[in-house]
Amino acid sequence: TMSTARQFGRTAISKSLRGPAVRNMATIRSSLPHTERTAAEPRENQLEPVVLSHIRAVNDNIRLFRLKAVDEQHTIKVMTKSHFLPGQWIDTFIPSLRQAGGFTITSTPQDAMPSSHSSPYLELAIQRSSNPPAQWLWRDTEEIIGSQLTVRVGGSFTWPPPHLDTKQIDRLVLIAGGVGINPLISIFSYLIRIPAPLRPPEIHFVYTTKAETDLDPQRILFLPRLMDLVAAAADPANVTLSCFLTGVGDDDYIEHGKLPNRTFARRIAEHDILKALDGYKASVFGVEHDRKNTVCYVCGPPKFTDAQVQFLRSQAGMSEDRVLLEKWW
Repeated sequence: TMSTARQFGRTAISKSLRGPAVRNMATIRSSLPHTERTAAEPRENQLEPVVLSHIRAVNDNIRLFRLKAVDEQHTIKVMTKSHFLPGQWIDTFIPSLRQAGGFTITSTPQDAMPSSHSSPYLELAIQRSSNPPAQWLWRDTEEIIGSQLTVRVGGSFTWPPPHLDTKQIDRLVLIAGGVGINPLISIFSYLIRIPAPLRPPEIHFVYTTKAETDLDPQRILFLPRLMDLVAAAADPANVTLSCFLTGVGDDDYIEHGKLPNRTFARRIAEHDILKALDGYKASVFGVEHDRKNTVCYVCGPPKFTDAQVQFLRSQAGMSEDRVLLEKWW
């Protein structure tokens, strides 16, 4: 199972390291508190008080939370530049706990600003786990609703990518494994909500997760939101969603009126990743040329992330700096 704390890296583990040493290292990393695991990551100095205003269960293992500004006319800054970047996380300080939690912001910077139809808020999606901050947030709603918490933003797995010129990105591929969808839903939501000329011409979202056998999309984290965003983009050739659902039987292709057209009941395979990498189009000038402005973001459990990143970075026309990653421990 994945905890809700996150480890951040820019390099995949090499093949020669796979084995007991790596499993040991992963165990040590996963037992570290979030603040120690992310000590090398950029984070703001500014602390912001927020109120836990809303809790909703997505399914038996995941809850959505809204944190509102103490003053509802005030933007939740959490950054000196007046907003955070899509993909970032927050150190979450709970009054009764010594250890801060680390949780991804799944909402967008626009949501943290007051508007005529909504108070400013941050949204978190938190999986049930033994991590003390997550355990506290999984208490009975009545016990914790209305509590005041303190948060501080951090992280470099963001849009825009820290080291690339976004004007040079023609195709963006977002690959999410399980709760690794959290930073990517923030990035995707942000990009679909800004004017189309300001985002990459192509965005392909690939999502693999466990599902329940009754296949209720409302109980699959962020699936209804993803479908709404793809519909809002209204550009089916260039803004796409592919879903790979495990735990729902073994029919390869799922036809279900309430699920995306491209939904499969199996694990994701290398040929699926290649199709997304090439925008579901036949190569015109050769893959090296076609991929030179393609950027991939991968977030999921460590083994999943390592495998996808290693595969993507080894493909013709791809380079290490255009495959960004973040791991969930």
